Amino acid sequence: MKRKRMILSALAISMVCTVPIQAAQVSADMAVIEVDGKLHQLPAYLIEGNYYFKLREVAGMMQGTHGAFRVDWNSQQSSIVITSGVETKEEKTSAVFDRASYDAVPSSAPVFIDGSYVNLKAYNIGDYTYFKLRDLGETLGFEIGWRERDKRVLISTEADTSKAISPWEYQRMLGKGMDVDWSKTKGGRENYTEQTVEDFAAAGISHVRIRISEDADEALLELLDQQIGDCLKHGVIPVIAYQADDFKNNPNQKNMDKAVQWWGTVAERYQDISPLLSFDLLIEATDALNKQPDALNEYFEKATAEIRKTNPERILIISPRLRSDAAYLEELEIPSQSNGYLMAEWHFYAAGPSKTNERKLWTTGTKTEKALIQEKIDLALAWQKKTGIPTWVGAWMPGNYNDGDDYTIEEQSVFAEYMRESLEQAGIPFAVNSDTKFYDREENKWIANMQPIFQKIFGK
Repeated sequence: MKRKRMILSALAISMVCTVPIQAAQVSADMAVIEVDGKLHQLPAYLIEGNYYFKLREVAGMMQGTHGAFRVDWNSQQSSIVITSGVETKEEKTSAVFDRASYDAVPSSAPVFIDGSYVNLKAYNIGDYTYFKLRDLGETLGFEIGWRERDKRVLISTEADTSKAISPWEYQRMLGKGMDVDWSKTKGGRENYTEQTVEDFAAAGISHVRIRISEDADEALLELLDQQIGDCLKHGVIPVIAYQADDFKNNPNQKNMDKAVQWWGTVAERYQDISPLLSFDLLIEATDALNKQPDALNEYFEKATAEIRKTNPERILIISPRLRSDAAYLEELEIPSQSNGYLMAEWHFYAAGPSKTNERKLWTTGTKTEKALIQEKIDLALAWQKKTGIPTWVGAWMPGNYNDGDDYTIEEQSVFAEYMRESLEQAGIPFAVNSDTKFYDREENKWIANMQPIFQKIFGK
């Protein structure tokens, strides 16, 4: 699939002001900007009919995308230095303006992008320099558009998805996601609509882990076709994750072959789909399979070989035993046909924290409780460094919803915020368990009382 081209009612973000603007005066407003499906709000300053934005805030907004860039100041040359493809620390923005208008002075500082001088019109407002998004997009290579119906700026930075994606790039792209039962449960299948994906994308969810427990029959595959297509359409990365219950509960050769053939059918079906789609080969090794790590590695070897017949460069994801515990990553054997397109998944707190279980204890976030989280993250980082294979947390839950549900919303929010910050600092993407705790799929709306927790995880 070639790089997406936005079909928009207008291809520029220039907006005509209905009130005449005096020379050297600007008016202030908040602009809603959608970057690869994620919503942002930035202060905008209207000068001569065009919106201008603080350069460092744009850089912060673009981090984690293909349009990422860093801004520096060269004090010796009194110039602005922009380096493309480099992450920057996000600038905090405020939705409140102190004054209704500001003085604007044309900037005289030269601008260099990747070492080359570029002629960009800019203004100094206070102590900062402001640029037009359209100019930045043209020089840095991301697309700018405008959607009239909701007065929204649209930015696309997506890579050419006709080419394979490296695992490390994929790790960066995954960001913050959610486990979903759209294809796993009866309720999930019956209530799925495209509106769900639209709502997920608008809320800042960048990927979904689509869990599946059924046979790969035509009815399932047709529904999966729709879900994958909707995700790609709305900028949400789809990850297919297979339950393989028969094999996990009785890991004999017959059940292993059945699970491998499931992947053969699915892989053949989606061999021409965007490489943004990845295959998660097993949802949590539990039960009898925990006692047979050799059988788990054999399954990954055979499933990988089967998938590679039709998908030589698709990202595949393997996971260790004992509910994908990071402590067992060391036991994983790298499939011989992984072809360099492999990631590892691990879980912790997949069923939430506990107020009594010492292995996943969380009360108020004591030093000891936080150390339990950091210990698992450190194990994953060490394994990544040793193997050169990136990892991803396939599931964690803010509360113990299935085991007592005795954490208040405030307690869950504190835990969720620490988990998010810890994983983000480590550069490890994650999926939250699960959609039904946050989203009412029958009404197609977010569950109101869970929003404080949700915002701690996915909010800007």
